[in-house]
Amino acid sequence: QSESKLTVDVEEYVEKFKLGLMDIVHRWCLGEKFVDIITKPPTQIFEGSVIRAMRRLEELVVQMASVCKVIGNPTLEAKFTQASTMMKRDIVFAASLYL
Repeated sequence: QSESKLTVDVEEYVEKFKLGLMDIVHRWCLGEKFVDIITKPPTQIFEGSVIRAMRRLEELVVQMASVCKVIGNPTLEAKFTQASTMMKRDIVFAASLYL
């Protein structure tokens, strides 16, 4: 902030982050069933939006693991790989929802 001579209101910046999916992704990674996550407690987010967001997040996590490999940080690479493995399961990553 001081190097770029830009003024940033930290509170306003932090408020821009939307954390609505964080709990859903965390519960998914802990192994909960998708139907339980969506219905207990009921969420205001469409199922398709949750699936799309989790797929995009998993793609980002895989890319982050690749970056860690390139920069030579195997510890962080292993953590990202583990996160990807925990996310990539069941209905969210099915090739088609019309089975």
